[in-house]
Amino acid sequence: MGALTLDVADWILVLTALLGSLWLGHHRSRKTAVGTDSAIDYILAGRSLTAPLFAASLIATWYGAVLGAGEFVARYGVVMILCFGLPYYLVAAAYAALLTRRIRTAETVSIPDQIRRSYGPRSGTIAAILLLVISIPAPYMLTLGVVVASLTSLPLPAGIVLGSAVSLAIVARGGLRSDVRANVLQVTVMYAGFIALAIGCVATFGSVGTMWHALPTGHRTPTGALGWTGVAVWFFIALQTFVDPNFHVRAAATRTPSTARTGLIWSIVGWIIFDGLQLLIGLYAVAYVPIADPSETYLVVAQAALPMVGKGLFVAAILAAVMSTLDGYALVSATTIGHDLIDVVRGGGHRRSSLLIGLTATGVIGTLVAIAIPSIVDLIAMAASIVVPALLLPLVFSYVRHRRLPAAAAPADRRAAWWMLAPAGGVVLSMVLRWAGVLSIEPMFVGL
Repeated sequence: MGALTLDVADWILVLTALLGSLWLGHHRSRKTAVGTDSAIDYILAGRSLTAPLFAASLIATWYGAVLGAGEFVARYGVVMILCFGLPYYLVAAAYAALLTRRIRTAETVSIPDQIRRSYGPRSGTIAAILLLVISIPAPYMLTLGVVVASLTSLPLPAGIVLGSAVSLAIVARGGLRSDVRANVLQVTVMYAGFIALAIGCVATFGSVGTMWHALPTGHRTPTGALGWTGVAVWFFIALQTFVDPNFHVRAAATRTPSTARTGLIWSIVGWIIFDGLQLLIGLYAVAYVPIADPSETYLVVAQAALPMVGKGLFVAAILAAVMSTLDGYALVSATTIGHDLIDVVRGGGHRRSSLLIGLTATGVIGTLVAIAIPSIVDLIAMAASIVVPALLLPLVFSYVRHRRLPAAAAPADRRAAWWMLAPAGGVVLSMVLRWAGVLSIEPMFVGL
């Protein structure tokens, strides 16, 4: 983090937060609910999540690209809330109304598990392979690697390996139970760090009203330089929520069907507050701080507005946001590899050893991809463009119209397989044509 200078007290605070997450991930994490299979306990925490734990965990896992929000505000202004905020609130509310109760009632373990039960084994395997594209946490490994490399002056590949190893160690022992325990601390640190920076901005630069008048005109207009067409694109991107495996696994892990719906509504409120903090801080940076690299927007303003210890708290908040997302996707990826692929090949059942193999494979594959494609934006955009069109209809219909497609029937299995393969293939072909200059339309639109 070249834009930030940390003192000894800052480092102590950062390390304390990291060690706290590791301790919470390991302390009593192997406790298994009575009558619960150990592998299911690893994946779904014994279906024991309360609404507060569900909300805290979902909020924590939602901000892996937190520095990207600052970059977006620096480039476009207040329109950030119409792109990174509103579409996701609306889609999440629809998710709460349509799917949360059905997911918990169905008692499936994962998205491929739900597809397999609704349509058949072939479509379940295809769904698992597609889900790996979006669940391998390479973008967040890369983000964490950039932060670690900046803090320690290590080469980027070494930063990726070190940061990912520490992050995966949090959840290796207890799975989702470990993840949720660590998420409680991580989400607390996230809010504390951003609230401290917001207060520091007001104290250092002046009132919000004064800041507003100091902004460039383009940053104050509702749509900025994007226009309404650019804003509309984000409403399509937000559809990723419906196939987000972190949503699915946490909804399936709640105590009762109503718990997930309540927790998701609380999560939306939490997102609104945190997005408001991100927007406010970004606008202060645009108004008062020279920004050479938009991706360092939050870091530059933190250097200018925070005293010693405050900077450490903010760095801890950034690390908490990235690591919590990395952990969440790593667990989903491990479940996909271990439960939905390896255990299926082995003939069914739930084996803890398969999940640990999946977690190890996730770490290796994610690290290699992060090193090979060192672009956070490209990694996220490519994965979402392929997977969202492929899984959206089959997954939603498996819950709301599953009675029309008998489970495991050959025609339904073939139909669902084509529902996934055709959009995914169309997106990949569109990417190739766009790269060759033949096509200009967004690949995700082709897939949808």
